Amino acid sequence: MACRVYLLILLINLSFAAKKDEKHGKEFLEKEKKSLLSEKITCTLKKVTPRSLDNLRLSYKVTKPLPCYVDALLENPKDWKKWTVLGDLYEKNSKTSQASTCFKIASKLVGPVSTYISDWSFIGPFVIGKIEWDGDPLEAYGGIRNVSKYRYRKGEQFYSELVKDTLIEWKTFKQDTADNGIQISPSVQWNELINSLGSVGITEWQGWMVGDIYVTERDQNILIQCLGLHTVYVDDIPVASDVYHREKFWFGVHLSRGVHSFYVHLRTKVAATKKCIFQVDSSPVRVLAPHFLPDLVDGHLFSQYISIPISNYHHSKWVKVTKITSTQVELAIERSFSIAPGQTAHIPVQLRKTEEKISSGDCDQFNFVVKIITSEGVNSLPLEFRCRRSGQSFLFTFLDHDGSVQQAAAVEPIMACNTELCPVLLTLHGTTVPPQNQADSYKRMESEEYVFGVDKAWLLAPTRHGAHNWEGPGALTAISALFALTKHVQEHSWVAKKIDPNRVVYAGHSMGGHGAWHLATHYPDRGLGLITLAGWIKKEEYGDSNLFFRHDISASHVDPAIKFILEACIAENDADRHITNIKDIPILARIGADDRTVHPFYVRRMYRLMKEIKANITYMEIHGKEHWWWDTKETNDGGVVNDQQIRDFTNARFVEGISQCKVTEGEKDCSEGRENKYSGENVRNFTLVTYNPALGDGLNGIQVLQQSIPMRTSKIIGSISRSSINLQTVNVARFSIQEPPNRRTNYRQKVLKVDGKKVEMPGGKDSKIFVCLKKGNWKICDEKSLTGRNSSTYGPARRVAEHKFVIIIGTLGSPEDSARLQAMAVYIANLFLLTSDTTVEIIKDIDVDPTTVEDMNLIVLGSEEENLVTISFLEDIPIKRKEGTFILEECKFDDSRMGLLTLAPHGKGRLALLILGNSVEGLMDVVSLATPTIPPMTRSPFSNLLPDYVITGQDFQLKGPGGFLCAGFYGNQWEYRCEMSSCVC
Repeated sequence: MACRVYLLILLINLSFAAKKDEKHGKEFLEKEKKSLLSEKITCTLKKVTPRSLDNLRLSYKVTKPLPCYVDALLENPKDWKKWTVLGDLYEKNSKTSQASTCFKIASKLVGPVSTYISDWSFIGPFVIGKIEWDGDPLEAYGGIRNVSKYRYRKGEQFYSELVKDTLIEWKTFKQDTADNGIQISPSVQWNELINSLGSVGITEWQGWMVGDIYVTERDQNILIQCLGLHTVYVDDIPVASDVYHREKFWFGVHLSRGVHSFYVHLRTKVAATKKCIFQVDSSPVRVLAPHFLPDLVDGHLFSQYISIPISNYHHSKWVKVTKITSTQVELAIERSFSIAPGQTAHIPVQLRKTEEKISSGDCDQFNFVVKIITSEGVNSLPLEFRCRRSGQSFLFTFLDHDGSVQQAAAVEPIMACNTELCPVLLTLHGTTVPPQNQADSYKRMESEEYVFGVDKAWLLAPTRHGAHNWEGPGALTAISALFALTKHVQEHSWVAKKIDPNRVVYAGHSMGGHGAWHLATHYPDRGLGLITLAGWIKKEEYGDSNLFFRHDISASHVDPAIKFILEACIAENDADRHITNIKDIPILARIGADDRTVHPFYVRRMYRLMKEIKANITYMEIHGKEHWWWDTKETNDGGVVNDQQIRDFTNARFVEGISQCKVTEGEKDCSEGRENKYSGENVRNFTLVTYNPALGDGLNGIQVLQQSIPMRTSKIIGSISRSSINLQTVNVARFSIQEPPNRRTNYRQKVLKVDGKKVEMPGGKDSKIFVCLKKGNWKICDEKSLTGRNSSTYGPARRVAEHKFVIIIGTLGSPEDSARLQAMAVYIANLFLLTSDTTVEIIKDIDVDPTTVEDMNLIVLGSEEENLVTISFLEDIPIKRKEGTFILEECKFDDSRMGLLTLAPHGKGRLALLILGNSVEGLMDVVSLATPTIPPMTRSPFSNLLPDYVITGQDFQLKGPGGFLCAGFYGNQWEYRCEMSSCVC
């Protein structure tokens, strides 16, 4: 009874306070109206509506909308949006007292910030290409920030070839609650366009959503979570977004009180469903649960790394992570890690190695609490390791090529291996398939129980978050996982079956099928065999995934030379260009005959190409099967990835290595293999194809290290006989030779001829020799004397993130300039985290320790006038900056709005990526080159089409790559090369 009385009294008091506030607000408005009338300032609107008010606010100076908002609030004094707008108008008119009154009333009505945008304006759809960046048609009218000012004005029209009569207008969409997003489905006759143009890619479109965030209190840290988007803009600030719908990431922006514009650049297919919500969080640090954790195996700790995401929501303070501890296990971090304001960072944590069991029982889960000690205090995080038994798949973690912690699944061999060291079946998953699911798909039913794994080899299923397609960073992750598994198994005495990382069968399904082609063609010497299942050839020709300049806005503007440069960036990913590298590797290529996710066309094409070079390939279209199946001939027989045919093929590879025998339906056929393996003269012929020496090993122990003209096709056409090695080179300046692991050549006992001339073999017992082209003659050269660019310093731009790297921001400019560079660095770092789980640290130029970063790659933000370290890198490349212009040889670029993105050499064998502009807009343009490609297949920043250098001009936002002033690749000495550039200088 007493509780009810208390609640009743509370409600009465609240009601009384609300009426008092309303009275106070009305008195304030009447006073302001009287003041405005005394100055003869009245509302000019014939009819006051929300639309007419917004149009007046956006289109005219501050004084004109003031009386109209006062009148509107006199009619409805509980409208918190109008109170916030009125406060914003007073603030802009330097009437701080009136502004504070308005914001105070608004805050009591809604709180410090609106939690979602209820009124959205949309303009679109416009066509867009499938590459990372394309032109925006609205830039012809001043860009979204200009045209959105008039979004409530009648008759505002734009033009799009997607709709009849080409005319499109602003439309409004209502969002009812914070929990519900909005769906935008433009009225377009998609089927007619698809049928007429013969392209599903035309359903890709772009447009803009615009709304307002209402902030009612001073200096608020607003946290933003947008699902299905990779970038949003608050006023002019880019903010990374949760494109993969993980729903755990929030990103902060510091806002003053008032009305702030919120811009969303949509890229989607047919319809867009998006959701953005906001909150205020007073806690500066938030520790998030890890995405994945390693498993115990039979109670033992198999791997030693975990990755803890930590968010710094403070608007100005850097958070330093100094120590991570636990009372149950010994933990360590490499060194203290600074997290910039607004950044979320993965912190790698290492567990102490132990051979002892750490689970309390035979195989119990292990629970422990981690304490994260930062400059802002101590946070606790409970964690739990599963325990998996022998014969089950388990997850392990490892340090990847870029210093981040990644995961993979593994299953030990079902039975004893044929050799002392076991081979590995390296299997790559398709889109969205977790690594454990990929590993567990290798199962079959025996005696009414499932058996997991591979008979006589370790099963390894790596993963990397994001749309890498097992190219570039994805391929490097797969190889890193192979080496990590080998190392872990070797170090643990309780693991009996050790690994030979040079004896691998590559396998994969769907995207993983492409990845299997890719790994095998770039690491052929490790390959015992290749199983590619429903694998496509290249992303640019797979369905409508990444059509190359088909419907792009920029296609009407781009120079053919730019197309050549951009395509050269991705040529290394095309499986069909590298087929001769796997001519001698036994291949099983399969697909369901009814597969329409990956049409059999792609596998058929590769089969035809492989047969043309007389490769050892078996091709099967499985009747009645689609993209995935569990049962090929019998129930639970292993299905698409592990049925009897595949098991026979893999077992033969583990026993026979690279023998040319085929195994089909359990029957072995070696007749064709004998004919193709050696000619009557017992000569092994081969052709090594390399487009970029930065990725891969070699073939028959021979690896291209340097090209005469980088990013062009390089070939070594060879023949190996009992007494000699004869090599013919195309576009090769340096290569190495070593004994291959699976195809012994005994090269030191043979005569070496290169391009028809004998090269004297050196003495000694070095495992690898280097051969260099010097003044037209091939010579043996010393590894220490090798000069110029090589596999560790070739581009394109994405290579900077294929090794451990940091972002260095400048502090030399004005406080506004330095704050802008920091915001850009946070945006880029957060994009790396969201799209590929990359660990990125941001460092100020004044805090750089040369010994710490000497073996890292660098991303450097800011010109030499803004960043202390920039000048040293500009001295090593041919592009110079002088008084707001960029100079490249005889070319002088002097647009008022330009940006420069360029690689430069760093230290001994490392890279720096410089990002700078001659104006704020130019800097923003070149930062936007980090923008990943279209959702949901969102790549990591800079990861696809960017060459060694790009200079953007004032038309870049309108024309996309058609607005590049120059783009290209440097030569081997970091010099300008006309034949590798889009501009003739």
